[in-house]
Amino acid sequence: MNDDSHQDSYCKTQDFELLKSAVVYGANASGKSNFTKAFVFFHNFVVKSLALASLENIKIKEAPIPTVPFLLSTKTVDSPSFFEIEILSKTERFIYGFEASSKKIYREWLYQYPNKKVLFERMGNEVNSNKRHFKEATLAIEKGIESNILFLTKLALNSGGLAHEIIELVKKINVYPADQKGMILDYSLNNFTHYLDEAFEFLKEADFTMKKLVTENKEVSKEEFEKFFPPQLRELVTTGKSKFFLRKAQTIHSKYDEKNNEIEEVQFDFHTQESEGTKNMLGLSLLFIDALKEGKTLFIDELNTSLHPFLCRFVLKKFNSKENRHNAQLIFTTHDVSLLDNEIFRRDQIFFVEKDKYGASNLFSLSNLGERKDLSYRKRYFEGRYGALPYIKSNENKWE
Repeated sequence: MNDDSHQDSYCKTQDFELLKSAVVYGANASGKSNFTKAFVFFHNFVVKSLALASLENIKIKEAPIPTVPFLLSTKTVDSPSFFEIEILSKTERFIYGFEASSKKIYREWLYQYPNKKVLFERMGNEVNSNKRHFKEATLAIEKGIESNILFLTKLALNSGGLAHEIIELVKKINVYPADQKGMILDYSLNNFTHYLDEAFEFLKEADFTMKKLVTENKEVSKEEFEKFFPPQLRELVTTGKSKFFLRKAQTIHSKYDEKNNEIEEVQFDFHTQESEGTKNMLGLSLLFIDALKEGKTLFIDELNTSLHPFLCRFVLKKFNSKENRHNAQLIFTTHDVSLLDNEIFRRDQIFFVEKDKYGASNLFSLSNLGERKDLSYRKRYFEGRYGALPYIKSNENKWE
């Protein structure tokens, strides 16, 4: 980091300073959503293949890996995609990654720091492991490795231990693409109901006017239950279950007479009678509270389409403060330039995505541009000094 402003916007863990939030800007079709989708794939492949590895079904084990190469270059179209993540536990640091195409995993690796201790390295279906520091890998290697299943997930299934710990850390990275945000409310109501009282207080603090929020469980069919989850998660959330329940919500509002005296309470069906803004805020507030309580990382694509700019600022203050005691992280893409403000973000919290003339997207931070922290980021962004703006070709005769 090279910015000493906003001291509460980062946390110190082990020997590292980590940002509590970051924002990504860019023109339409610049690659912002692909940035989010890359994390969706990484998370789901690591976490979901743990479940797939437990299914004795040869068809599943032969299923294609849902990764797509960069198709606009002969150099990459037939090459595997590269994924790598650096993970901090309470006491350890790991680097885990893999290279994969739609047909197979080419490479996979797990390193432990300091001093880059190699725990395992995989080339194709051959794995070399550290017999001294990673003994749990030996038995899994002897059982053999499928070409489309990650060794880490198979190892976690068979032996638990360190591999299971790393997958649990990956599970704490929750990604919500723009095309799935309509599912956030139902997902939140069915997974984080233990935070409803706090979510209600969160809404009241954000100036929502409901008086009470009540919920109840309703048994539904498997088909109806599956509708509230992204397609890639449906098998994961239904496996092993015979009954399915959805949580329905009602809100209580005050009714007033002509003199503005409260006379009675009125019950609203939350799903059909509350505004879209209220529903979005409740669904998101449950995600935010869960992240803040559990120290999770949230990726949300196009947060501005769900929340008013003032509400975005309100949420950011929650993350960028001492109130964020478990070092949760919020990363989001947006077109809302009102947040492009040095009173909200440090320079190293602001990122841009720009597509070059060959169709490839590049991600870079404002701090990499040598920008001063006392300038108007919004003004200079509109002046084109950072790039990542849509290029609109002028045509004076177009409207004549």
